[in-house]
Amino acid sequence: MTMANENVIKANEIVGNDIVKALKRRGFEAEYVATSEEALKRVLELVPENATVGIPGTVTVRAIGALDALKARGNTVYQHWGPMTNEERRAARFQENTADVFLTSANAITRDGQIINIDGTGNRVAGMAWGNGLVLFVAGINKLAFDLNDGIKRAKSATIPNAIRQHVDTACVKAGRCVNCSSAGNEDSMCRAILILDQAVKGRRYHVIIVGEQLGY
Repeated sequence: MTMANENVIKANEIVGNDIVKALKRRGFEAEYVATSEEALKRVLELVPENATVGIPGTVTVRAIGALDALKARGNTVYQHWGPMTNEERRAARFQENTADVFLTSANAITRDGQIINIDGTGNRVAGMAWGNGLVLFVAGINKLAFDLNDGIKRAKSATIPNAIRQHVDTACVKAGRCVNCSSAGNEDSMCRAILILDQAVKGRRYHVIIVGEQLGY
């Protein structure tokens, strides 16, 4: 490992642990891990073996191998990605939100501990605000933002690669930047609901794992 890489790892640890402190001040359980492998290990430790798990639209959770690992362990996993009818996808989204554990990521987390997410359908932000049991976030170090405005910009910028992944020809994909679809009346807009978790919501249990790697969009 080069000295440059060592410095990046150390810097990520310092920043990540600072965010953990900020999240805890806002009522979230939080921790920092250095690698995806450690993040997956913690997910498997935090999710009971007999729990149902809802996994909405999140590249990060799939990237660390959580979906396959949970299924292999015997957990019932609800998720709406993959070939299915519109009715099946709608039903799967409801199952995700009523599962024992809602396992997701964040579009942005501010240095002050606010968690920001943007959604086109609303199912993901609904589950984050009103999860049935544990709401478990896994977020790469690339999701960190300076403040609320920066976090919203970061969340909207994630829409471009996400739209490309879903083969949706949004205005931002065409322009290569956010063009405020709402003001343009764009029917394909994927930025329709923004949730800012300023504090842990009453009656919900939240746990945030910050990972010292680049994960997701």
